[in-house]
Amino acid sequence: MDTLIEMRRKAPLGFWAKADNARFVACLLWQGGISDECLSGAATRSGYHGTPLIATSEAFLRESALALELIVKAVIAQKIEVDGGAKAVPTTHDVPVLWGKAALPALAVQDRRRLLRVKSLLIWSSRYAAPKSDFKYYQERDDFEAVGPPAPRFGGDLSSSHGILDWENFDRIYQIAGREFFRLRPPHHL
Repeated sequence: MDTLIEMRRKAPLGFWAKADNARFVACLLWQGGISDECLSGAATRSGYHGTPLIATSEAFLRESALALELIVKAVIAQKIEVDGGAKAVPTTHDVPVLWGKAALPALAVQDRRRLLRVKSLLIWSSRYAAPKSDFKYYQERDDFEAVGPPAPRFGGDLSSSHGILDWENFDRIYQIAGREFFRLRPPHHL
């Protein structure tokens, strides 16, 4: 018999609710849903010395990365509940590996690059100035190169060509996992 804590570790709706919350905040941050007045007031109150637009852009990346990790873990947790395959939701931030464990559809090269970017954000780049070691940095670079070349850059649109997240690409990938979660979830269990 699972303990209460163990049940919470693999509760599909727990992962989904946290993913949904992070997605909502990512949307708020992307759409500029925080007024300049609110941002400057918060900067003053907190003694912030940086640039609020940069801080909110970084926050969008963190929240969108977290949302993707959690929605994929929700799918894995739902599959555990439905067929009992795996025993536990993996405790990794390696979203490309999680995507595979969730048996979600194969993604195009640029979306696989985006998942690698999400992994990087979750493991180090949204929190630290550099990865733990030079080896980790070079391994990450090699992983990006192994996926395939980035799409050609037209008009300087880095968000679509180099694996950087914007709302449209983030949400499109999120919805792939979200649809699978709800496909597996009995309709009366939300």
